[in-house]
Amino acid sequence: MADDFETLMKARVALARKRFTFAQTIATSGDAAEGAMKALIEVQHAIDVIDRAIEEQEDADELEAEEEE
Repeated sequence: MADDFETLMKARVALARKRFTFAQTIATSGDAAEGAMKALIEVQHAIDVIDRAIEEQEDADELEAEEEE
């Protein structure tokens, strides 16, 4: 399950970088930033989904460890 966790973390890092790029676009653009704002919201939603998946993976790993004891 460590591979699953690592994959989720890598995906989260990639999305966080995208989020930062969209935030920079918003900060430096005027009216043209509307598309970046929508993209930022979508990326944030994806990060939230991955955060939930990470929590669920951690819970599953804990349960598996307890069952092995």
